Amino acid sequence: MPIPRIKLPKPIRHTIVKRLNCKEVSELVSRQHEHPLSTGEKFWLALHLYICTGCRNFKNNTRIMREALKRYLDQGKDR
Repeated sequence: MPIPRIKLPKPIRHTIVKRLNCKEVSELVSRQHEHPLSTGEKFWLALHLYICTGCRNFKNNTRIMREALKRYLDQGKDR
């Protein structure tokens, strides 16, 4: 006897199967410094970063560039 399938409403079904591609992840990584991410965005971002080495490198490089820019701007304030 086959197991009956449960039909989920569209919004829930979409949320369950939503996966981010690398372009969407790069946009979220860039945007998270200006605007807070939703809980769902944080979850899918963390999941993608766990799987994708390229996006982890992009996030790390973005962090390094932001820190360098902040140090440069802070250095100019001291003059």
